[in-house]
Parts: sequence; structure tokens; C-alpha cells
Amino acid sequence: MATNVVRRLAWVLLISGPLLGGWAIFSQPATNTLPAPAVQSSSGDTAGPGGFAEMYVAAFLRSGEGAQGELAAFYPRAEDLELDGKPDAVQVGQIAAVRVKEVAPGRYWSVTVAARVLEPAAKNTANSTASEQPLIRMRFFQVPVEADLDGGPIAALALPAEISAPTGSAPKAELAYGAQLPAQASDPAVDTLSQFFDAYLSGSGELGRYITPGTRLSPVRPAPYRSATVTQVAVENSFQDRDGDGRIGAPAGRERLRLMVDIKAARPDGIARPLSYALTLAGRDGRWEVASLNDTPQITLPDLPAAPSNSPAQ
Repeated sequence: MATNVVRRLAWVLLISGPLLGGWAIFSQPATNTLPAPAVQSSSGDTAGPGGFAEMYVAAFLRSGEGAQGELAAFYPRAEDLELDGKPDAVQVGQIAAVRVKEVAPGRYWSVTVAARVLEPAAKNTANSTASEQPLIRMRFFQVPVEADLDGGPIAALALPAEISAPTGSAPKAELAYGAQLPAQASDPAVDTLSQFFDAYLSGSGELGRYITPGTRLSPVRPAPYRSATVTQVAVENSFQDRDGDGRIGAPAGRERLRLMVDIKAARPDGIARPLSYALTLAGRDGRWEVASLNDTPQITLPDLPAAPSNSPAQ
């Protein structure tokens, strides 16, 4: 009975997507280079199966002696497993479904889950004492999931299978912008961008002064940074630097420009973090204003035209 309650609760939590897989518990950086997983999307509603698999793998990695009941909420046959070791010996940090493949439409999925874990120190086989520090590692698992997306039960059909890091061979996208140019304080576009990001990220100044009328955009609150500095800009490929001075200059009319902007934002502790934004500038009354923060940068793919700009961020 308790198992059914837990399973139903997990399904309810997952209806809105796998939001429980994005936490991080590690403060120290990884000491080894981790392979970058190939994230592949698929059609249909994959949030439920993907999020369920994330929770299942997290419980599996944490499991130890006496944890059969927790695992059975995801995989009913886990009640009969023999589990050794102390629970939570492996600490799970970031976890995400990086590939969700629909095997039977609306009922059966194969989910690949990536997990960044902190593993206990290895034991020296000679004297049974710890010889290494705990290790941060990226691990990958494949999980078969049966689900009824109309509100029925959801369950894993087997234990997770550990696999090698997924690889992909998809064509490589390229950003559809010109060369990155150092930000010049004398450039009217850079001046607008600098004041905009200061207001947007640090709460310094009134954001409405730097956006076009009708643009719906609010500053980040609470402000995560105390200042923001534009370091580089790249303008869409159609832009021509007529003066050859590496500046965008003032608008001649009501033209629009799509840009990639690199900034350095200083945290309250003074440490600067690099950030990149895709955005659109619009000319009005001889000055630039931010018309939108775009969801994604402009790209080009082999044998495909430049992708249109995505809807602006709200």
C-alpha cells in the first residue's frame, strides 16, 4: 500500500516535468575531464518518463542495505533484491534525463540518465585503508519505463543498466554572427547594453529607460550581481561595419540588429562570472534600445538557412 502511494505521488510530481533533477550539492570542482553527453530530444510528452527515470536512478545510486522499499516505489521487483552497503554512501548531485526514446507510442520509453555523483574513497586492497579522496564522476544509466500518460501507473521494468557516455553525430551548428568585437565605451550600442545589463542584473537604474516601448521585461530579482560589464559583442552576419572602427554606432532609423553579447557580472562577493546573451537592439529617435532577450542565439546548420529569431524572453 505504501509503495503504491509513493509511486502515485511520484507520478503527480512529474506531470509538470522533471524539475527535481536540477539540484547540486557539490562545492568542489571535478578533478577529471567529463565527457559531454549528447542530448537528444524526441517527440511527444517525455516529461513524465524522463523525470521518473531521474528519480529512480537517484534512489538506485543512494540505495544500500534496507533500501528495498524505496526502490520498489519505482521498480516493484526491488522488494526481493539483496542490497549491500550503507545507504547514501554515494551522494547524488546533478541528475538529468539526456535522452528519451519512445519505444511504444504513449506507453513505453527507454530513458538515458546522466548523474554527477560523489563516490566514496577507494580502499587500498593491501591494508583496507582509504588511499584516495572521494571522487566526483559522471555516470550514465539506461532505464526502461512503462507509463500511461493519461494518468495511469508508471513504473520501471528493470534495474538501471550502466552504460558508456552517449555520443552524437548530428551536424554542428554555428552561430550566425560576425566576429566578436571588444566592447568600446564610445559605441552608442555598447553604452545602451552596459546600462541595460546593470539595471537588469544588479538593479542599478530603471530598466524601462533601455527597452523599447511595449517590451515586457523585468529585472532579475533579487539582484544576483552588484554590477555588469559588457566585454564583447558580435552582430548578425548581415551587419556591415561601414566605418571600419569595430563599432556598431548610432542607428540611422528604426532598424533592428541581432547580437550576441558577452558580459562579466560581479557577484556580491566581488567574483566576476562570464555570461552570454542573445538579444535584439532596435533603433528609435537616434538611440538604441533593447527590443528583446531572445530564447536562443541565431544559428546556421549545414545545408540550412539561418534560423529565425525565437520569441523574446518575458
